Amino acid sequence: MKMSWRKYAFFQALGNRLRRLILWIDELIWPKRSIVTGKQLAGPGLIEPEFWTKIRFLDCPVCACCGAPVEALQDVRDAYAMEECAACIARAPTFDRARAVFAYDEVTSQLVLRFKNGGDRSVLGQVADWVCQIANDLIIDADYIMAVPLHPTRLRKRGYNQSLWLAAAIARKTGKTLSHHMLKRKKNTLSQAGRSASGRRRNVEGAFHIPKRHLKRLEGKRVVLIDDVFTTGATVEACAKCLKRSGVAHVDVVTLARVVSPVDPTI
Repeated sequence: MKMSWRKYAFFQALGNRLRRLILWIDELIWPKRSIVTGKQLAGPGLIEPEFWTKIRFLDCPVCACCGAPVEALQDVRDAYAMEECAACIARAPTFDRARAVFAYDEVTSQLVLRFKNGGDRSVLGQVADWVCQIANDLIIDADYIMAVPLHPTRLRKRGYNQSLWLAAAIARKTGKTLSHHMLKRKKNTLSQAGRSASGRRRNVEGAFHIPKRHLKRLEGKRVVLIDDVFTTGATVEACAKCLKRSGVAHVDVVTLARVVSPVDPTI
């Protein structure tokens, strides 16, 4: 028996009211909080306006290889797709391309550390959207989405891998295949925080590997590697070397944040 249009309209309106009631109760019990400061928000959005205007998004112009901002191209909005920075010309990285959502600074560090050290997953939906917008040209060609892995000892201690959380959110939004078991960290390396660029490279040298049973699946594939912060690039470079030695044809790197000024690497 078919439902009349009046009954259909009634139940549709009732359903809409129930959804609004549920959302109201949800916000009453779990009020919306800033993904930067964690403070309760009264208006729309997930970031206070005074902080939103200070975020430096790294959309373009950036180096076509490492994704670093290229100030010389500020007036050439389409040139970033063809230009490389001096550092990449002098010494090309193992990975093919890299992009980051925003510069790591006083404001964005609060967001990153809430996510990285605080395990706050409320930021995932928003930051995954940003990643998909800024790094779409990298993600669209990927066969696999991977995250920089933690050593099992570190994973048990922390209880989560924030880079894997982000990789999974990106995979869900784009329909790409998430691989969370191929790339392994075999060395329980010390923290990279506070180390020089050369010290970081030495610390992660030989830290990653791929079990032989996965080699055929990776041969000739394109991988997008996800991490939270690009500081000197030592960790993602070590991962890229491991992946390419295992037969991967193309490795792109996508991070939430990037250190863009010559400061002491404390993250």
